[in-house]
Amino acid sequence: MRQVEFVPFKLTEFADIFSIRLEGKETTELQEFLIAFKDVDNISLQKDFEQIIKSLAGIVQEGARESFFRPEGGMSDRVCAIPLLSSNKSKQHGTLRLYSLRISNQLLIVGGGGLKTTRTYEEDVELHRHISTLQCIDRELVKMEKAGKNILEEIYNLILYID
Repeated sequence: MRQVEFVPFKLTEFADIFSIRLEGKETTELQEFLIAFKDVDNISLQKDFEQIIKSLAGIVQEGARESFFRPEGGMSDRVCAIPLLSSNKSKQHGTLRLYSLRISNQLLIVGGGGLKTTRTYEEDVELHRHISTLQCIDRELVKMEKAGKNILEEIYNLILYID
C-alpha cells in the first residue's frame, strides 16, 4: 500500500487545484513535472509546456470545465489529460502529457505526466504508472462519494492508501 497526500496547488473561487504527493517523496507529482519540463531545450516541448501552463491558468480563472480536458484512462474513471492542440495540421496533439482527475468544475487533482513517445500510454512505463496511480486514487474517492462524503470538503485533510 502507498500513502497519497493531497497538496493544494492553487485555490480560487472557481476551482481548487490539488496535486498528489506519494509516500516517500518531498515533492508533488505536479512539482516533479514542472521541474522536469520547464527548461527543456526542445522548442516543440517548450510550446507544449507553455500550453499546459496556460491551460492551468485558464482552469484557475474559469474552473475545471470539461472542455479543458481529454479523457485518458478507462471508460469508468475520471482520468484525463490537459489537451495539447498543435498548430501543425499533421500533428493532432503535442507530445507532452499532464494527467489529472477532474472531480468536478470546482475540483481538479493533478498527477504526473511526461513525454509521450508511444502510440498509447499503456506502451510507456512512466505514463502508464501515472495513469494507474490516478485510477487507484479515483477508485478510493468513488468509494468515499458512495459513502456520502463530499470530496471537495474532505480533500483538505485527506490521506489515502492505494495499491
